[in-house]
Amino acid sequence: MKISELKNKHIAILGYWMEWKSTEKFLKKLWINSYEILDKNLNKNYLYNLERFDVIFKSPWISPYSNKELLEVKEKLTSQVEILADNFEWKIIWITGTKGKSTISTLLYEILKELWYKVKLVWNIWNPVLDEIDIISGEECDFIVYELSSYMLEWLDLNIEIGLLNNIFDCHLDWHNWRGNYEVAKFNVFKNAKYKLAWKEVRKILGNKFEDIIFFENDLKNFWITKEDIFLEWEHNYKNISGILNILEIVNPEINLEKIKSVLKEFKGLPHRQENIWTYKWITFINDSIASTPESAIAAIKTFGEKIWTIFIWNEDSWFDLTELRETILKYKIPNIVLFPTTWEKLFGDFSKNMEFDKIEEFENMKLFKTLSMDSAVKFAYENTPEWKIVLLSTWAPSFNADGPWVMPWKWFIEKWEMFKDAVIKYSK
Repeated sequence: MKISELKNKHIAILGYWMEWKSTEKFLKKLWINSYEILDKNLNKNYLYNLERFDVIFKSPWISPYSNKELLEVKEKLTSQVEILADNFEWKIIWITGTKGKSTISTLLYEILKELWYKVKLVWNIWNPVLDEIDIISGEECDFIVYELSSYMLEWLDLNIEIGLLNNIFDCHLDWHNWRGNYEVAKFNVFKNAKYKLAWKEVRKILGNKFEDIIFFENDLKNFWITKEDIFLEWEHNYKNISGILNILEIVNPEINLEKIKSVLKEFKGLPHRQENIWTYKWITFINDSIASTPESAIAAIKTFGEKIWTIFIWNEDSWFDLTELRETILKYKIPNIVLFPTTWEKLFGDFSKNMEFDKIEEFENMKLFKTLSMDSAVKFAYENTPEWKIVLLSTWAPSFNADGPWVMPWKWFIEKWEMFKDAVIKYSK
């Protein structure tokens, strides 16, 4: 939708959070005052009579599959992503995938910057793009590197320079209603893309839906890069970097290899992703709080291996199959498992479901601790983890509140992380 099409329209801003504030500010810059803010916390009937609006800015958090009223006004829905794509003339590199998209986006941005390109980075839902890019005054860039979630890609039909799909695992299936809708949303990163890139294992999922896709492998040697040139370790990071190198080859085949290596050598990863935080009382605490799939938790367990003595496993159930995660925990013989809602209902079945709160119980040579309290969880970790071992804060699902009666005292992973950090410091003294 072009900016000019917003003039003289009655507009709804659907969803009262980060993007609401950003969208309202954007409309005010255009001198548009005919808009209403709709949110369930303001009015439980906030989706009533949406037909009266000409344009509806929908927050990515609101699922059209859980709110059928949105299906009836589908043609009126728009988003900040669509506004950017339709009104920004410079090249946008769109990055998505279930895991690794933040790392790819950030590292690609750092390399392009080092290569003297004028580039902007936009991170997922947390950074509203109309705050980051001034499309009203015609801000100029060589590239925008934009990380996109499946929520943001739903129903989009964008004009894209480069679209990269890193991987697909089960995730956010509750929001998308089923795996098929989740895949279709992710595949939208290829619609109208001039260049399409995907990790080789995505080929079997894509089938013949798109032509001209470049399927990349873990092919660092083809770019004269070795593992010794990279600070980050482990195979999943090498796969991410392979995708980046394929993008850089499209941007400029004659690109400066030494500058690329200089960034790869210095880039130490992102916060909240297998991040070594502190060692207190000779116990190391690892922060992997942004992980949101069973595969993420499995990757963290494989990374730190038998050094893990205590792991925190998280709450919201997005219809995941936890068979492999359970087998991995048993294989690595992790002695202590802290269970938050609704993990206990799926990870160890009836045994963990029927456990008492804040009481240690033995299960297959492991100590299970079921709790609603971060403070109690960290206290348990200190008391049951020996020196020189690891306490891993990881997850297998998004860190929002669990459904039903199990309401946790945080809204998203940053708040959860802050509570973890505060408790770790508290019991270190």
